[in-house]
Amino acid sequence: MHDDLLHRPRTFPGLPLGKNETVPDLRRLLYKGGAGARPAQADQAIREGLLGQVLPERIELVHLIHENLSGKFAGGGRAQTLRGEVRRIRDFFKWADASGATLSTSTVLGSYLEWSEHLLRRVKAKELKMRSAYGLVMAVGGVLDGVLGRATPMVELTRIRRPKGRKTPQGAKADKQNLQETFAFGHLLADICDGLPLGVIWGPLVARIPLQGGGEISLWGGGRPLSKPNSERVPSKVHASAKKMLAYENDRTMNHRMRRARVNLRIEAELCMFIGQTGMNLANAQQLQLCHFSYSSDIDGYKVRDHKNRRGGEVLFEIYSEYRGHFERYLAWRRELFSESELLFPFLRRGARECKQLDFRNVKNACKQAGVRWVPASVLRGTRVNWLLRRSRDPDLTAEMAQHHKQTLLDVYERPSQQVAVVELIRFWSAHDPTLARKKPSLAVAPGSCNGTPVASSAKPESAPKPDCRTPSGCLWCEHHRDIDSQDYVWSVASFRHLKTLELSRYCPPVKERGATHPADHAIQRLSEKLAWFRDSNAQRRGWVDEALARIEESAYSDQWSHLIEAMEGQSE
Repeated sequence: MHDDLLHRPRTFPGLPLGKNETVPDLRRLLYKGGAGARPAQADQAIREGLLGQVLPERIELVHLIHENLSGKFAGGGRAQTLRGEVRRIRDFFKWADASGATLSTSTVLGSYLEWSEHLLRRVKAKELKMRSAYGLVMAVGGVLDGVLGRATPMVELTRIRRPKGRKTPQGAKADKQNLQETFAFGHLLADICDGLPLGVIWGPLVARIPLQGGGEISLWGGGRPLSKPNSERVPSKVHASAKKMLAYENDRTMNHRMRRARVNLRIEAELCMFIGQTGMNLANAQQLQLCHFSYSSDIDGYKVRDHKNRRGGEVLFEIYSEYRGHFERYLAWRRELFSESELLFPFLRRGARECKQLDFRNVKNACKQAGVRWVPASVLRGTRVNWLLRRSRDPDLTAEMAQHHKQTLLDVYERPSQQVAVVELIRFWSAHDPTLARKKPSLAVAPGSCNGTPVASSAKPESAPKPDCRTPSGCLWCEHHRDIDSQDYVWSVASFRHLKTLELSRYCPPVKERGATHPADHAIQRLSEKLAWFRDSNAQRRGWVDEALARIEESAYSDQWSHLIEAMEGQSE
């Protein structure tokens, strides 16, 4: 059986590879020391016999590991995840080779537990962080669980536990500083995009990008700063530099490494700005395809779709209105340079695959020159999410906009803020502290709110009550009285109108005043106008009015007026 398994392939067909990349091959794990050999040299070492003979006890285990990884990848797993799992398995086998542990289907569990203790000792010796150790045992344990068909995860048998994510609250000063650093980074990205048009890409070797805050970024080709002036340099180096500049100007292709670096710098900056605008994950943004984008207006921006001939396509991402012009300019720039690549953000790589994770080396070099803190894509997304959350104070809306589950938003992305906590505490106690509530000037004696300063409206009839912050009817003609957009307010207005109707029905005017208008008449008319406005404004408010009138007919009154209405109707004791 082992002979049949020995000659089976251990590679992963369909895994995207760059021009100069080596195909991941698990065959090297069958040899002692094979896990520690360089991938590009492992095959040659096996052919030359430098790794010795195959360890027969490993054949079945390596075969099952290969089947497990291949099955997950064929089932839709990400290429980046597969590469990471292969790397972790290789680390596990490398430790086994160094420690003399036996690896087979019957002994791998014990070896795995020994490896976890080795990692734990490294954690205690401050050589490894607990989070990194947990990531290692979690990744390798997940693969071995599938190999052995275990129902309970192997990681639960170890003494390594996932560290609790403790969020450190930020003071107002630190929070403000983080935003300032993010804004400065955003300004730098805009300067890079503005400073690298096509004329600069095809222009002289020396490029200078002016900065909004003063100064400039001087580039020698790509992201490297200029060297010393010619007067301070060795003549031979000056001559060599002149030859490089001449060769650069004569080479009108994208093959020159300095021109590639310059183009990649612009695309890296555009990608960072795109992530900051859309909140998209870096891996997803890298894989976006260039489409014929169409825009549909949305609140504060646009929904961007892939244009279809007969119908609008699905929404790919959302952008703010101010970003559209910048994005369109980038698309025009990109189409001039890249006619074959289908990616929205194509990078010029020397033999590497297009989907390889970026290190943003060029933007980091520009940040060093400009004295601006580098902000990773994950931090950009987190800053955007927290800004939206603080502006809206609506976790459900923010989670929908950021394309997260609500629990993920609160557990992973939300950062505690001292400034936000202080504001929320002030609002809570202002609304619930009895002492503060009695002194609160925005509580009106009538339904609604005000600022506590009575000012008569010009529309007040002469016989209507004057505003005095003591008579509820007077609030109806006060300049500072405000309606509240809620169902409870509509119910309170309907109850107050019923109270004034009872008051008017029990009024017996003297003979001389029977032609005069009672003040309650003005109040009833004013309250009826308010109810009519709510009824005619939209369907939701119409439902509030219908519900409030139905409650009045059922003798269900607002708590603000129920005791007065019951007393007037003779129902109170």
